[in-house]
Amino acid sequence: MAVVVALPPPVPLEPDAFVRIRRLSRPLEWLFTVLFALGAALLAVAVVAVLTYVGTRLQVRPGGMQIYIEATVPPVPPGWTTVGALPWIQKIALALSASVMMIPALAVLWGLRRLFRLYGSGVVLTQENARCMGGIALWLMAYAVAPTLGHVLVTLAGFDDEGWLRIDSAKALTLGLILFVVARVMAWGAEVHDDASRFV
Repeated sequence: MAVVVALPPPVPLEPDAFVRIRRLSRPLEWLFTVLFALGAALLAVAVVAVLTYVGTRLQVRPGGMQIYIEATVPPVPPGWTTVGALPWIQKIALALSASVMMIPALAVLWGLRRLFRLYGSGVVLTQENARCMGGIALWLMAYAVAPTLGHVLVTLAGFDDEGWLRIDSAKALTLGLILFVVARVMAWGAEVHDDASRFV
């Protein structure tokens, strides 16, 4: 006489939560890819414009910049000057300052793209995720101090900059510190997950 034993259903290789993470991560990866590309293009255009443009549509003042896109450009307001009228040393300083402030932001976007690409590939509880989050945290902290460095650059070039202290810097520094701690927790969680998987 045959004995029929009911077996439990097989355990899926990938939990449903991981499937949902992968599904949600792919659009976010594309979003941060587009934002990175737009930011990089904007930085490149800004640097080229500061170094080469000689018209009156691009104007600067301490702590600000404005671009006129209208057909007719009004007279330069008091306190403003055209970029083309600046000495070369100040043009270079402004271009470097823009790069110093934008590169950390681009690095954050690239780190987020990389993180969600890992999630979209099913790589979730690993040390690679923790390292990626740690990198994002460090770049956020760099973004927080970037305005001060940019201020130093343009001031040394003789351009009196007043826009170096920003509330966004305090927010970025706080968020960077929080994410740095989160990255440490993620690293510990990856170790626990790795140890647990060895007993399965």
